[in-house]
Amino acid sequence: MKKSILCSTILLLFFCQLGIAQLAPEEDVVENKLGFETETEKYLPFDGILFGVHGARETMVEIGYFHYQWGNAGYGDGGKGYSISTEHYINDNYVIAPKIAGFSNLWGIHLGAATVWYFDTEKNNSFRVRPEIGYGSKKIKLAYAFNMAITNKDMPNVSKHMISAVYFLNFNKKSGK
Repeated sequence: MKKSILCSTILLLFFCQLGIAQLAPEEDVVENKLGFETETEKYLPFDGILFGVHGARETMVEIGYFHYQWGNAGYGDGGKGYSISTEHYINDNYVIAPKIAGFSNLWGIHLGAATVWYFDTEKNNSFRVRPEIGYGSKKIKLAYAFNMAITNKDMPNVSKHMISAVYFLNFNKKSGK
């Protein structure tokens, strides 16, 4: 009789302990120096307006919206993002080009790609894909780009090669810390 009570008590204590072990203790939330609460929120969001100047044979200005995630990827500072903008050519024949771009930076090396559709006042248009490489940081991008024509390869006033400088004007106050 004593053995069965002892065994029952040991089993009851074992199951109680097993149930208690399943409960997670309260974790203290510790803010890191970037102001984030968990390790999964290690990227800073940047949102704002971008201003750019591009050129080769022709000069062009760019204005648009960008979204950027910047932080420490575990192996160095880097980021990724996208932009929606328009390019405006300043030459004899006005050219406007809506543009959608995606980009990634790691250790200052910028890699990106964009799709651009050029329209001019003489009813010419050309759809192009533009890969680019260069230097990139939270605030600026300096890159070389190659315009690969998909349609209308001979559109006048559109360069195949260009150098670009883009400035990112951030409006997100949390990422400004």
